[in-house]
Amino acid sequence: MIETERLNLKVLERKHLEPLREMRNEPNTWHWLTDVSFISEVGQEEWHRKLSQDKSKMYMAVEDKDGNFVGALRSDEWDRTNNSVRVGSDIARAYRGQGYGTEALGSFVDYLFKQQNMHRIWLLVVDENEVARKLYRKLGFKEEGKQRDAIYRDGSYHDYISMSVLDDEWKWETK
Repeated sequence: MIETERLNLKVLERKHLEPLREMRNEPNTWHWLTDVSFISEVGQEEWHRKLSQDKSKMYMAVEDKDGNFVGALRSDEWDRTNNSVRVGSDIARAYRGQGYGTEALGSFVDYLFKQQNMHRIWLLVVDENEVARKLYRKLGFKEEGKQRDAIYRDGSYHDYISMSVLDDEWKWETK
């Protein structure tokens, strides 16, 4: 478990599945994701079963100190040869705009650099998701390219922006 001032980051467990599914099925969450499919309870259970056997992915639940579900963090596309990993995060609507995303993702990235010996941490973000891009820039991620017209939303195509931060650029101070 990773502890911050306001949060606990824990391995995703069965008790997190329903709040995660509810968050994922909200339009203001899936709008920014590659896959816009709705997730059923059965589908969520099957996904979790497969995830628990897949050592190439790490999903963390974000809880406040009272145990309330705040969001989720993920890492995948682990490249242990080159010490690189992709990350992502989602924060439940009730917790957005209060610094929880910064605290959760910053602590997770810090863990990946310091405990998992990563050199490069990267992500993809839809070009018009300025809230997320601002958060990533705040944490030190730099834009490094784009996948042109990779995401189709609301009748038009959007670029997927690639961003990364390197271990020697990383500065994190827990608040």
